[in-house]
Amino acid sequence: MFARVGGLVVFVNENSGRGRARWLLDRLREREARLHHAVVVSAPTAATARAELDRALDAGPERVVIFGGDGTTHLVANKVLDRGQGADVTLGLVPAGTGSDFARALHIPRVVFRAMTRALDGTPAPVDALRVVTDDGASGYAVNVASAGISGLVDEEVNAIRRRGTISYLAATLRALNRYRNVPCRVTVDGERWHEGPMLLLAVANGRCFGNGMRIAPHASPHDGLADVVLVGPVPRSQLPFRLPQIYLGTHLSTRFVRYQQARVVRLEPLAPLPPLDLDGETMTAGAVTITVEPGALRFAG
Repeated sequence: MFARVGGLVVFVNENSGRGRARWLLDRLREREARLHHAVVVSAPTAATARAELDRALDAGPERVVIFGGDGTTHLVANKVLDRGQGADVTLGLVPAGTGSDFARALHIPRVVFRAMTRALDGTPAPVDALRVVTDDGASGYAVNVASAGISGLVDEEVNAIRRRGTISYLAATLRALNRYRNVPCRVTVDGERWHEGPMLLLAVANGRCFGNGMRIAPHASPHDGLADVVLVGPVPRSQLPFRLPQIYLGTHLSTRFVRYQQARVVRLEPLAPLPPLDLDGETMTAGAVTITVEPGALRFAG
């Protein structure tokens, strides 16, 4: 899903925001001369999109502008990092997905023309990435949040919704809360035992928000070389209606159910089966996993 103009690649997920990403690109091409000669290529599947992006990156573009949400950003960032081009390609982001949480961390303007101007002209700034490696050999990157626990069920619920709206993530979270049972886990932070026991959620955050606006790590920065680690222990069901709004407000860190710390390396060892891991809203098979911050692994237009 890319269009190439000289040293510029535009990657558009036509499914983002129920077609909003493609609609925005078409409107913005009318206002931005640099996009007039763009050739937009649509891929029907993520696998085909990766192959198309591979071909575009073979030419060594200076900039990739992403029209989409967190899942689209995740796909592009993983491909750029896998190819070792993180320091060579500047990524620009025009938020156009149902969930665009990483755009909040980067302070991307919500006005789309301003977002596009920044994506095209912004000075490259280093941004951290989270390297996720399971003991079974699976690996990938998260640019916003890597998490485990109930978030994997939320991903499954959200991804099963064909036409997502603004309340899709909240509705999926409520359904997942009814299904999820706390899983015992061991968590090691920078080599020191940090938690052992039941867990509702472990979030290793590069950005502040996930789940379409939940401020899971309100102090996180994608530029500081550290991850914000947030662990939510068992919460009595009678408390859930009161605790969920705290995550949206970012006031949950001081509650007795939550532990918080910054770290460079996080190790999670499930002591019972876990739902899939969550990487920027995409799923990875769960298991023992090590999450490592890679400082300044990417360049985003700032």
